[in-house]
Amino acid sequence: MVNYSDFIQLGRLIRHLEPHVTNMTLHILTHEHREEIARKIIEGLLGSNPDQTLHIETSSGEYTNEIAILQIGKSKYTFEKDHQDIFISKMNHYSCRITAGSYGILAYHTDYPGVIRDVSRILAENQINISSMKVSREQKGKNALLVSLTDEEIPAETIAKIQRIPQITKIVALCPV
Repeated sequence: MVNYSDFIQLGRLIRHLEPHVTNMTLHILTHEHREEIARKIIEGLLGSNPDQTLHIETSSGEYTNEIAILQIGKSKYTFEKDHQDIFISKMNHYSCRITAGSYGILAYHTDYPGVIRDVSRILAENQINISSMKVSREQKGKNALLVSLTDEEIPAETIAKIQRIPQITKIVALCPV
């Protein structure tokens, strides 16, 4: 059973991540429920009264897990489903797994030994429990993304501490929207 409200929440998350929601294309890859999926992603992304236009394309529906790809300008988000969740599986070229209603952080950083340890240490020192973690990088020593999902919201003071790690280039807090 597909929980369509997850598409709304993931659309809202992307709206939170994208400062300017323009030049959008939504590629629906699944054959089943494509109209409902498109409607819910758009509702989350643009709200109930969208004033932006969104180009929608469909596919033959031959993909097993991938449901949709949303392009906003140069940014690209891939939606997937498995036996239990609907989630964002890629952000641009970074692999991730961000489910609807997640707390956590997106930590963009330069790939360097110890960055993941430092982020985890700061979260632990502040009694924040990590529920899942995924790290993806362009290549060794280049840009990387740490997606750390947590059991609870991360306070602004804790995020500020993580931001002070020298290799961190950008932090985005995740919280249900």
